[in-house]
Amino acid sequence: MSTHNLMFLLLTVITLAAVSAVAGIIGYGIARAGGAPVTDAISRGSIVFFSTMTLFIALLGVLLPAVM
Repeated sequence: MSTHNLMFLLLTVITLAAVSAVAGIIGYGIARAGGAPVTDAISRGSIVFFSTMTLFIALLGVLLPAVM
């Protein structure tokens, strides 16, 4: 794997982690708006974050070889 491919992979993972973090914050906000306590809202936001990150990593394994 070349340096260019590794840099592209790193930037892709960082971007997807940022998108997952935003999704987790949105999940936290929705839980708080629904009346959940802070600890439950944090748990639900983290579940959203890890779920979207898992989805993105699975998609990365499928889509990245098609691009490169």
